[in-house]
Amino acid sequence: MGYSQFKGRKPFERASKIAHSEILNNPDVQAFVGSCTLPSEPEGGQVEALQQPLPAVEGRISSVIAIDGGMSEAAVRKEFPSASITFMTFGPLMLDLKDLSALDDQPFIGPEDMAKLKNLSRFSLSIPTKAIRAKGASRFSEGVRRTIHEFLFAKQKELGLALQWLLFRGWLPEAERKTWNVPRCPATPDCPGGEVPFSYSSPVEIECPYCGQPAFLSDALRLYERVDDEQGAGGIMSYLLTTLEQLVVVNVIRTLLSLRPSTLREILLIKDGPLAFFGMTAPLRTPMLELMSYLAKKDSGKPLLCLVGLEKSGAFVEHAMLIEPKLKPGHYLLFTNDYVYRYVIPGDPTNPQPYGFNTYYGSKLVYKSHRGDVFVATLPLIDQSIRDRFDNLQNATEILRAIAELRCSMYDQAVVPVVLANKLVSLADFPSSEILAKFVRNKLDRA
Repeated sequence: MGYSQFKGRKPFERASKIAHSEILNNPDVQAFVGSCTLPSEPEGGQVEALQQPLPAVEGRISSVIAIDGGMSEAAVRKEFPSASITFMTFGPLMLDLKDLSALDDQPFIGPEDMAKLKNLSRFSLSIPTKAIRAKGASRFSEGVRRTIHEFLFAKQKELGLALQWLLFRGWLPEAERKTWNVPRCPATPDCPGGEVPFSYSSPVEIECPYCGQPAFLSDALRLYERVDDEQGAGGIMSYLLTTLEQLVVVNVIRTLLSLRPSTLREILLIKDGPLAFFGMTAPLRTPMLELMSYLAKKDSGKPLLCLVGLEKSGAFVEHAMLIEPKLKPGHYLLFTNDYVYRYVIPGDPTNPQPYGFNTYYGSKLVYKSHRGDVFVATLPLIDQSIRDRFDNLQNATEILRAIAELRCSMYDQAVVPVVLANKLVSLADFPSSEILAKFVRNKLDRA
């Protein structure tokens, strides 16, 4: 790695123009590259055999709730040592299916269309990213933990209640609810103890039983594992945002179950991105799977929930674009374990563990609508032990038919509610990031 400039205008340290020859002539490098394999492209006959037509069904979905979010890191101090704050905004947008269908006929989404977005519940979170100590904290990492905890359990209590409800399985009778253990003391790495237990009846802030330092229920997300006083918290921001988006999903489910459960069968929940918890938040997949199983037979023995995760980018979207000419309109193709490891993600097709077994709480497929739009979707399973059957996906036919009607021609793999929600919650690198940076610098100067 070359030297950086700190003082004055000095020349950059330029990389060598011939150093690559050492790599090219290294026998170990040659052997390694020669032994690697790439996923192959499926032949036309294979795609033909695997895709199936979407069954006919009477639509029951009348409304759509799209959940999306955005974030922007603002440089508070560009001089060294650098300091920054990340701003997040996210939330659910609810629209009527008839209004969305009408919007699709328009050439562009204008200000008058935005006026219809009266049912947007927007959440905003600002969190230290590097070299900024939050109020009441003794050091940077503690400030990050406290900021997340206060956001969930003081500022946006409904999201904190959703986290509690998910962790302790609040949909079950009180006697059947479970506990949740934070794997180690989040307050200090020097704590001599082990797990920190939380229960449904315990406070959301307790003392570590081993060192007496405060432990928060929000530490169940385990984000503290990737926060460093020197390197900052940049590594947790994407995990935090996607987890908060999914807590919005949980909160919608929790609220409707307590008010009128039958409403869930008429509402399509669309999450931007796959149905999965990644990184250190992956343990939340377990209670989410249990919630999906609980809802799988709540509508007279049939699935009550209509939930889908739609992807805009990534390996599966790129693969979908590759095979798009071979897909028939009105057909779907399940991403089975064998298919994923053979054609999409490098892996062993004979691996008995399903793809994403420790992160996903649903199964993937690609669907080509009658209009020719292609979508990569994740849908919850009815029986968690069966992943390769379309009829084991919760309300898949109703969901895919509704998505086809919601398609947005402005972008690839886009649906109108997600586009509208994104326009309201996304933060652009310019000018949003620069405006936020100036705002923070002015506030800190007066503090």
